[in-house]
This record gives sequence, structure tokens and C-alpha cells, in this order.
Amino acid sequence: MNLLEDEWLSVIRLNGEQEKLKGLWRITEGDGNPIVDVISPRADFKGALYQLLIGLVQTSFAPKNETEWEKYWLAAPDANTLKNAFLTVTEAFSIDTDKPAFMQDYDLLSDRQDVDIASLLIDTSGGGTFFVKEGTTENISPYWASIALFTLQINAPSGGSGHRTSLRGGGPLTTLVLPDETKQAASLWQKLWLNIFTQKEVSALSGNTELKDLHNIFPWLAPTRTSEAGKKDFITQPEQGHPYQMYWGMPRRIRLDFKATEAGTCDISHESTEQLISQYRTKNLGVNYSSTWLHPLTPYVRDPNKEAYSVKAQVGGFSYRHWLGLVLEDEKNHKQAAKVVQIYLNSRQEIIAGDYQPRLWLFGYDMDNMKARCWYETTMPVFSIPQHSRSSVQGFISKMLDAATEVALDVRSTLKQAWFSKPKEAKGEISFTDAQFWQLTETEFYRLLEKLINCGEDEKQVNALFDEWKRLLRTQALTLFDHWALSSNNEDGDMKRVVTARRQLEIWLNAGKSMKALVA
Repeated sequence: MNLLEDEWLSVIRLNGEQEKLKGLWRITEGDGNPIVDVISPRADFKGALYQLLIGLVQTSFAPKNETEWEKYWLAAPDANTLKNAFLTVTEAFSIDTDKPAFMQDYDLLSDRQDVDIASLLIDTSGGGTFFVKEGTTENISPYWASIALFTLQINAPSGGSGHRTSLRGGGPLTTLVLPDETKQAASLWQKLWLNIFTQKEVSALSGNTELKDLHNIFPWLAPTRTSEAGKKDFITQPEQGHPYQMYWGMPRRIRLDFKATEAGTCDISHESTEQLISQYRTKNLGVNYSSTWLHPLTPYVRDPNKEAYSVKAQVGGFSYRHWLGLVLEDEKNHKQAAKVVQIYLNSRQEIIAGDYQPRLWLFGYDMDNMKARCWYETTMPVFSIPQHSRSSVQGFISKMLDAATEVALDVRSTLKQAWFSKPKEAKGEISFTDAQFWQLTETEFYRLLEKLINCGEDEKQVNALFDEWKRLLRTQALTLFDHWALSSNNEDGDMKRVVTARRQLEIWLNAGKSMKALVA
């Protein structure tokens, strides 16, 4: 069985037809009716499938330069061209063999006890369930078990003593650039190709491009670099692997058990299959990746006085308040957009040109050590910003976000003053007001942001936009306060306290430090 060659992945075409591909190289087939998306039984699997396909194309079909990148952006390669490229790495995608198998330990781990297959799923391994009902995942087809394994390896959270986290750390955020679909639907190929680096760009990524043997890209093709304490080189550094290994990082030592299979229905895809996997074997002390690996599809916090670490999903999800650090650079919080986003802004937007506005697709698990608290995903616009004005635009955006953050805090604080006679002693979480505030102001933020980018450094226009933003923030803040002030959260309905708190909010909205600083 082989993930590249076999018929297992379902896709959807432009006209809505669904089919299974026999050979992943067929993703570009269908002139006039292209494939537009993959079909996945789980949201986290869909994110993993995109990363698998991007990694596959990047590893076997990377364009030499920007000219070649543009060639295949304008016209996708035919299936035979892709097939010839993919078959150069096909040995790395076998799944049911005692020899090296996709994302599985080089050792068969025959001396280890079997573990229920459900533990491969990130949302069940820590005691929670998001995509399945607890206790309903007992048998999985070999293909979807392999995707579950891939999903775990690239997102691996803390898993107990010696069970290593992913190359990006536990539960990293992934960001992919998606094509503009305002005028017509984009093909799956375009969605993948927009996230592909040229060979020259790859040389600037973490890793050692001199290590061209496949086992330096697909670590399961050679004995595992184990990480026992005290062992020389127990931490795997970028110079010890090819940059492409970032797409195929394998921190966990796992072997799927193919010796106790039976025919039946897969509990993930609900499809009939000749083989069902119900268990696997695992061992700790797998590959321990250094934090100096910087994955190209993930944003990072890069404080010059600390080690870099990946941005993670977080309680409350993502909104425009995170836009700066996910698309450009949030200098105040040391957050840098993923390399793939930087390359789009520095290169691809100039190649594509015209009125083109892609989206940023971001997704990931919010993890509490090994427990998944929630799965988050969303999209946000990526505006074309000329390089010569990018620095000033970043500064303007930072001021807008500072003002919004200040106002959200003011609303929360004054609501507590309205609700409780002793607000500092009040218990309970009221951050839901923050979420509502960000949601209510999001559309207007993006509208003004687009105008801000278009007006460049014209001080008069910028100040006019800032004034409009301040008015919007004040209006929404007071509207939100009025909505909640006399809700059931108010402990005794004291109107005098409500009036006093609202007056305080009005003062802060006019005299707040960040609101006053909102000038060009």
C-alpha cells in the first residue's frame, strides 16, 4: 500500500463532482473542470492533507526560480510530469511494510505493547473529543490511520516522559496563503502552488541543503535519531537535516500494527475497507528537534533575547487583533509572519500583480500540554503592500490595534464596575465581552486597513482614517456597554453604579493613551 500510488483520496471538482484519485499526481487533471479541494472527514486532517500535498510538491517538484514558479502558476503541469516527479520519492510513502514505512519508526518496535488506535488522534489522546464521539473510534483504514499519524507527527504536543513534540513545538499554528477567489474559484493546484518555494528560496530556510539523500528529508528511511539523555547529538539541529525535513518531521516513534487487521467499515471515513487497523506500538525518545528549526508555514515569536518559538493557537481563537503578526511583523510583541507569507509579499504579489487579494488560512489546536482544548481555524485577508511603504503601514496598523486593545479593556473594566459593588473582588470570567468587541469591529478594521494601505503616507488621509477608526471604536464600545450593563450579570441592578461606570468609559474613550496616540 502506498499513499502516492493508491486510490484513497477523495476530491471535489469545480462542477461539484466528487471522485477518488488513483495516484496523487492526478491533482492537476481536468481542463475546464479542475479539482478545487480535497474531501476530509475531519478539520485537522484537512489541514494535514494540504500540508502533505504542499510538502510532496515542494520536495519533488520545486521550481528552479521565479520564472519557473510563474510558468506553473499560469498553467499547472500535466499529470505525467507530476507523476515522474512524485515517483522519485515513492519509497517514502509505503505504509504496510516491515521495511521503512511512512511516518513510522525504522524499528518495528516488536517488544512494545499495543495501544488503541484512537490514541493517534490528538483530540482523544489527552482526554477530549472534538471531531468524534468518545469511544467510537476503534478501527481505521490504513490510509486514514496514516493521515492520523502524519497529523500527530506535525503537531505533536507534549506526550509524557520522552515523547517529543513536533519540529515546531507542541500544537503549532499553521498559516497557508490561499488564492483570491472573488472572481472565480481557484484550483487545488493554485492553492498548493501559492505556498511553494523556489530552490533558491529553500536554500535560505533552516536546514542543510547539502544533505540530499532521501533519509535526510524523510527521517523514517534510516534508523531513528533517538534522543536519550547524555547521548551525543541527542538534539537534532538544522545542519543535520535537509530543509525539506521540516515538512516531514517525525518526533514520535510509532509503528502501525498490520498483523491484526480485518475487513469492515472505517470509523473515520465510514467507508468499507479490506483492512482495518485497531492498534499501534510506540516508544519514547524519538527525534528531538532543536528550536532553531524555523518551519516555513508557521509564524514565530523571535525575541532577540530568547529562543524563537512558534505561535500557537490560543483560547478565544484569532481575529484581526492578530493580523499584524500573522501577515507582516508585530515588532512590539516580536511576532513574525511565516516565511511563506513573507515570500508572497516580497515576490509572488509582484509576479501575479493586478487587483489580487489572497487570504491567509490559519489553523491549529489550542493545547494544554497533551490535552487539546479546542481546534481553531479561520481566514483573513492579505493585502498587497508595496515594500517602500510597508514599514510606515506597519506602524499605522500597530496604532490602530493598540487603540482597539485599550478600548476592549476599558469596556471590560467599566462593565465590572457597573455589575459589582466591589469589582476588584468579583469572580468569574467576562472575557466574552472582548470577543464580542473584536467581532463587532472586525469588518470595519479591514475596510479602513485597505484604505490605509492605498493612501500610502499621505498624512492628511491617514489622520482622517484614524479619526474614523476612533469614532467606530467609541460607538461600538458604548453600544456594547449599554447592551450588557443591565444584563443578568449585574448583581443588584444598581443604576447609579451603571451611570457612573458609563461616564468613566466615556472619559477613558476620549483620554486613553492609545486613543490619543492615534495620529499620523
